[in-house]
Amino acid sequence: MTNDSKERNKWKVRIVDSINNVSKLITKPQRKLMNEVIFGILSSGSVQISKICRALKEPTRLHHTMKRLSRMLGKHGHIAREAEDLLLQKVVPQLTDDMVIGIDPGDLNRNGSTKSENICKVRDGDKGTIVNGYPLITVVARCLKTQSTLPLLTRLLSTTSNSYKSENDDIKRSMLRVRAYFKDAINPLWVIDRGGDRSKLWDFWLENNFRICVRAANLRYWNWSKGFGTAQQIAKQLPLKHKGKLKKDSKETVKFGITKVFLKEHPDKTLYMVVVRHGKKQPLVLVTTDKVRGRLQGEKLIQSYMSRWACEEGFRFCKQGFDLEGVQARKLNVLQNLVALSTLAWAILATYQQDGSQLIAKARRQKPNQKLTFPYYTLLSGIQALFADAKTIFYDWWRKPKPEKPPIMRDLFADQFPLMPF
Repeated sequence: MTNDSKERNKWKVRIVDSINNVSKLITKPQRKLMNEVIFGILSSGSVQISKICRALKEPTRLHHTMKRLSRMLGKHGHIAREAEDLLLQKVVPQLTDDMVIGIDPGDLNRNGSTKSENICKVRDGDKGTIVNGYPLITVVARCLKTQSTLPLLTRLLSTTSNSYKSENDDIKRSMLRVRAYFKDAINPLWVIDRGGDRSKLWDFWLENNFRICVRAANLRYWNWSKGFGTAQQIAKQLPLKHKGKLKKDSKETVKFGITKVFLKEHPDKTLYMVVVRHGKKQPLVLVTTDKVRGRLQGEKLIQSYMSRWACEEGFRFCKQGFDLEGVQARKLNVLQNLVALSTLAWAILATYQQDGSQLIAKARRQKPNQKLTFPYYTLLSGIQALFADAKTIFYDWWRKPKPEKPPIMRDLFADQFPLMPF
């Protein structure tokens, strides 16, 4: 067996072992489906069912394989839920209090597909226009020390479905879902952009004791030592006594100031506001539930917020690495299952990224001398190169070999009557 064959078997076993830990509610055929879809996403770099089926390399007609996968993905809508459970079971134990969890609403642009089930209007974050598509909720963990990124949750939603309530409700449910898997009483910092500066979300966070850092949106009045003021009004009056770095590896320093603020609805809850002058027209204003006293704590909070861009990296990886916007399915169940399984495929890469030296060697890196800060593109390219020469994937594992045909009369008497004509 060649080294490539050994490495291929190793990755196939890793995928199968990961899916074997799924809930007992999932039947054996559904486990096979999850294995095949996850492998197909990794091997093809796409969530298109046709490319997933080609990556499986089954000795059957491609049309039959596509019909089977499409039928099962549409029939079993609970696979997305089970994939979320498995993902959280694998990744959440790796979280610590020093990590930052970024949560961010996004969008899946489906402007070219008008007949998709429960399609709705979303704002395209790239172009800033309103298009047909689906909203997404992404939760990603970021370690400030190692600069590693771990996926936690990605959900595809629809504002026109009967179960949809609001974006606020989706954010709350996603945060509670992730928090339910926390062990050893860890309580990491949650970071969200200015879209999270809403009264209903602040009520939810303060009542449930979440550690939160939010970029203030200048839409409300804050109570502080000099009375009431919006975020930008306070930023103009607050003296910036401290200096620090926006990013850990950056050489440029910025000025920032710290003050206590209160919400009108929660006068007993002390919050801390950090105002950062970073060369833009408007200063960056952050509000957090953590105590911020002194330069070091202020600088750490600023760097924690800047690590929120891990969410943007996660969005970009799903859309580019897995070609999420190229999906051709129309049923909502199929789309939700594919999004959840693609995130689980990313989690498998994250779990075994330390053992990816052979994959990195196989990937054609454009900058081989630079350190990998976000290694998933390279690992994905390495898996695609590794399985490009494989003849079969799971077909021989799942299906028993066909029994041999019984010998014909000529073969039975060939030894006794070698010259006897039949």
